[in-house]
Amino acid sequence: MCSGPRKLLLSYYGDQNILPGQRWEFQVSLRRPWGLANPGSHNMQSWYATGGIDAVGTAKVGHGRLRGEGAPWSSLHHRWRQQLTVKIAEAGLSDAAEAVVKALTVADKSGLNYEMWSLFQRYGINHLLVVSGLHIALVSGLAFMLGRLVASATAGLGLSACRWPWPECSAMAMATLYAALAGFSVATQRALLMLASFMLARLLRRQSNAPGSLMTAAFLLVLVNPLVMLSSGFWLSFSAVAALLWMGLWQKSGLKGRYLAPHLYMALVMFPVGALWFGGASWVSAPANFLMIPLVGLCVVPLSLLGAFFSLLGLDSAASTLWKLAGLPIDWLWPLAEKLAGDQALFVATPASTLSICLGLLAVGLIVLPFGRVLRVLCVVMLLPLFLARPQPSPEPQLNVLDVGQGTAVVFTVGERALLYDTGGGHPSGPNMSQSVVLPWLSHKGISALDTLMISHNDLDHSAGAADIMAALPIRQVWRGEKLHYQGRRCDAGVSWQWPGKTRFHILSPVGAQEGNNASCVLLIETPDHRYLLAGDIDVAQEQDLIRYWGKKLASDVLLVGHHGSRTSTSQAWLNQVSPRVAVIGAGYASRFGHPHQDVVSRLQGSNVMVYQTALEGAITVSTDPSGGLLVTGYRQGYKPWWM
Repeated sequence: MCSGPRKLLLSYYGDQNILPGQRWEFQVSLRRPWGLANPGSHNMQSWYATGGIDAVGTAKVGHGRLRGEGAPWSSLHHRWRQQLTVKIAEAGLSDAAEAVVKALTVADKSGLNYEMWSLFQRYGINHLLVVSGLHIALVSGLAFMLGRLVASATAGLGLSACRWPWPECSAMAMATLYAALAGFSVATQRALLMLASFMLARLLRRQSNAPGSLMTAAFLLVLVNPLVMLSSGFWLSFSAVAALLWMGLWQKSGLKGRYLAPHLYMALVMFPVGALWFGGASWVSAPANFLMIPLVGLCVVPLSLLGAFFSLLGLDSAASTLWKLAGLPIDWLWPLAEKLAGDQALFVATPASTLSICLGLLAVGLIVLPFGRVLRVLCVVMLLPLFLARPQPSPEPQLNVLDVGQGTAVVFTVGERALLYDTGGGHPSGPNMSQSVVLPWLSHKGISALDTLMISHNDLDHSAGAADIMAALPIRQVWRGEKLHYQGRRCDAGVSWQWPGKTRFHILSPVGAQEGNNASCVLLIETPDHRYLLAGDIDVAQEQDLIRYWGKKLASDVLLVGHHGSRTSTSQAWLNQVSPRVAVIGAGYASRFGHPHQDVVSRLQGSNVMVYQTALEGAITVSTDPSGGLLVTGYRQGYKPWWM
């Protein structure tokens, strides 16, 4: 029994069907919440903190016991969400339509794969897939109008019920119900608080103050949960509303000012905001939102929610029909959107500096002021660093071992050239580490092409994201340790090539056709100052073969430890021959495989090798200091959040 943590995030891989509202007893292995730590990637630890997750773990299969049902009302909205998720899946929608309808009805984003998210991001409309203030406003607005009709009807009939504030109550009731179906996200909480403030002002016959309502909502959310400030949703939601309110102080009346201008202005605002949170923004977000906001707000969302209403009443046939109607616009537009999304000009990557982001935010704040053309030209100039400033690649060699959990992904760079050794784990069709870590890291560093992609062998913790990498980036050459389902030359011992600046690459293994871990491409990287040996997943027997074949040529300054520090690798004879000064181990935190094994760590330390682990250090960068020595830095070294 667990009496410590109050809120757990558990993974369960058994066959039992676990439903909301049930009470289960499990044997679990718990560990502290610990996320991957890489530049440019989503921070899972802040997500754990914001959600109040005290521990994560895995429930043991076969040890679960159903202990009954919880209080009926305590999990009612969770049961509704589960029921609607199942019914939408049974409605016979296309994959894209089903994913969108689920996301907009019950905030179930499980059907939105990486390709879908990327496509919506390229058009700058991914915010429409998250139930937010926009959706709450649309639903409450429709409910308010419906309430007015009811009030008018009852007044016309001379009923005493006409004194009831139907419009305000209808708006709040529908907005609260929708927010409950969406799981009460930060954006929906903000919208509900602002709506409540507005409706209360109406009932008290007082003038509503939108900026005051916004600040009150922010204060209350932070008061209840100070860690909500770690959420990107908090800042995006409040900054978007604040920007629109700021623009509203200066906008002109008329159709152009009321409808066109907000889309254009928010597209402009998203350049610095997108650079801060997403590393880029869409060039076409204004026209895309101009089309999609009314389409989603007046068609997809109302039909989806009306379908949910009929489904909860047991009218499944009517619900399915409404959901299919809601999905029609998605089905019509999806093929065209996919066709146009291949244009790289749609989305501009802006891995900008803090200074350029601050200048951009100042520019979008000033550009709406009525101070003439000179100020607007100055604001445009202030925005330029977002697009012109790019991370300057280091001319010195750098070995970057990314934190991909139980897997391997290494990027070696010299100036503009980059080699990627393995892609991390996951599933080839997603989600995988290429999508969540490798590609964001490359974008963050301003790397838009690869000289070389090397997939050491076929194990998924090394190769799962290969297809995503090849689809996203131009690559000059691809090497592989085993036969893959796509192009690439097979690694053969003895093959070498060179980059400008005397950086040489030598494939040391495999010799002949091999399979499994020992088919790993073992790569030696030689620079004027240092040598780096990437050992893949080879075992002790393969190490012995390499010692016999290459001998002293194995000597290296930096060793990527084989097989994540497994006890079946990194023998003492191997360490004696390689004689590294630095060893880097890529393994998951609290690995269920026991990686790295303590015997391996002890052997390394006993050989006077400095040991670094991605599980503890985050992404690890090995570079050359001004004196020609090795400089090793972990991403967590400079990452000391106040909330941990």
